[in-house]
Amino acid sequence: MFKNISLYSKLALLLTAMVTILALGCSSSSDSSSPSAPAQPQAPAAAAAAEAAAPAEEALPPKPAAKGFAQVAATAAAEPSTSSSAVQLPPDRKYGGNLNYAMGSNNNHVFYQQYTPGAGAAWAMTIGDPIMAYGAGAEWLKEKSMATSFEVSEDGKTLVFQLREGTNYSDGTPFNAESQAWSLNWVLDPENTAVTRPQISAIESVTATGEYEVTIVTERVYTPILAALGMMGGMSFSPTAYEADGVDHFKTFGAPTTGPFMVDEWIQGSQTKFSANPHYHTEGKPYLDSWTWVEIDDFQVRGAALQTGQVDLIQSHAKALDTNLALRADSNLTELKSFAGVRLSHHNAAREPFDDLRVRQAAQHAMDRQGWNDVIANGEGHTYMGSVIPPASAFAYEVAPGEFPYDYDPAAGKALLEEYAADKGLTLPLTTMSAYTCTPEQSEAGCVDLVEQPIGVTTTSKSEDVARAEFELELYKAVGFEPTMNIGEGREGPRTFVDKSASFSLRGFGVRPHPSGSFDSYMGYGGYWNNGGWSQAPIQMELDQLLKDAAATYDYDEQVKLYKEAQKVYMENCLGGVKSANLPTLWYVSPSVGWPGAPSVDHVLFHSDGSLKVYDMWME
Repeated sequence: MFKNISLYSKLALLLTAMVTILALGCSSSSDSSSPSAPAQPQAPAAAAAAEAAAPAEEALPPKPAAKGFAQVAATAAAEPSTSSSAVQLPPDRKYGGNLNYAMGSNNNHVFYQQYTPGAGAAWAMTIGDPIMAYGAGAEWLKEKSMATSFEVSEDGKTLVFQLREGTNYSDGTPFNAESQAWSLNWVLDPENTAVTRPQISAIESVTATGEYEVTIVTERVYTPILAALGMMGGMSFSPTAYEADGVDHFKTFGAPTTGPFMVDEWIQGSQTKFSANPHYHTEGKPYLDSWTWVEIDDFQVRGAALQTGQVDLIQSHAKALDTNLALRADSNLTELKSFAGVRLSHHNAAREPFDDLRVRQAAQHAMDRQGWNDVIANGEGHTYMGSVIPPASAFAYEVAPGEFPYDYDPAAGKALLEEYAADKGLTLPLTTMSAYTCTPEQSEAGCVDLVEQPIGVTTTSKSEDVARAEFELELYKAVGFEPTMNIGEGREGPRTFVDKSASFSLRGFGVRPHPSGSFDSYMGYGGYWNNGGWSQAPIQMELDQLLKDAAATYDYDEQVKLYKEAQKVYMENCLGGVKSANLPTLWYVSPSVGWPGAPSVDHVLFHSDGSLKVYDMWME
């Protein structure tokens, strides 16, 4: 039996409360680029003065009371969003044109369902509309959803969606329940190694129960499922094109999807061009004829390209001090700023020596977090005190500085490694990670057997990543590790998360619209983004159970409590790797770019996942 209104209200209230509060601080990382809630744009001079006046940590918004935000969210949850349609559309003169958006080279291919850095925030959400899209405040954004309505069963485990009728994919092939169900089942099949699978893995079955009706059954009560279906896993692609062309073709030319844009041309290391989808379901959208992701690794070159009009929008980095100062002094530009998830140096806690708590503790004591923030982020970051998500979130777990258990203390770190080495009959420095053999069940779920190999510091060849690697290498050497440097050898992401072979892999904690979307993947047993996720140590299984309990309860306060407890366990047991600080993400926008509600960025820089939504921008 279904209770459409009552259970929807209950579920939507909870989900919206969760993601709206989380919106105060989400993540951007090399894993999945999604920065946190932005400050309101400032005039450049004011922004520069504010930066000079106080470090970023002092400028954080106050952490909200959980129940207060739940009450605010209840109002937003009552009806799906109509915010975009309520905003005055641009006049005809603003239609057309191409927007050039400059970022670093961060694309291995253009098939969003398989691993490629930055896919979620940078471009994937412009080419696909998911079954349940979310808006700027994580409310249901019906106008961009492929579902027009849904019902939830009384036991909370069956969801029935009614879909848009008369819609086609960007290649002209029909969208219907069969294609939506097929796409979800493709993502759920472990053989397809979909990076988006963890977010929807609670799904037990997906069935087309009518021409435009899809029924989803979850294996357990999983309250975040609606938010999870609003991410890439819920974005369908044409099964007709898949049968004709296959994954390799999609990686080069993109998959036909349902969003406002489609992949037009991808030139690796140079640019990706996206053209307006001629079959888009909403008349008058998108405003642009096209937009181009221009890859410029050098921040000074990127900034100069913006100031000379070669590009219209850029993403910057706190480390790019000279570039940021120049752009902040340019009165024609608007700066957007947001915090990201905590930076991590991942290591595999399922393998020796990292399976021993003392070794993980030694690595924590090796990290000079304040020095890291000063050197890597020019002091603009927020040092890790227990929370993997930015500290303004109501879900953030933080201890007072004097209570943090792993302050910078290389002597204590070295003593722990010496104790471990003596017990194992080893001598320092530690140089090697053991082999790891998966159980049959783990192998079936995607685990990869590993051979013995050197401990290394793994990152890309980007200048900011190399600087970070050189800084961290010396810290780890000081306590008794002797890592090799693996700089720019390629496949840094897959080696960290797919086969989980990389150690001290310098990446970050990506945050999704609902805590489970990242916590399950980064912290849970077998989690895709969890470098040590195949560990069956009791503490890893305890952490996994906390996450499952949090995702199963409808009690908002209980969810907050459980997610905080999970971060406490994560911190105290040094799981996931060495955490350093939350970094700010910066954007600079030229006056040639317009969007609904400007100068407020609420319509295009989503609070729920921190991504910049260029699909609603236009050229002035």
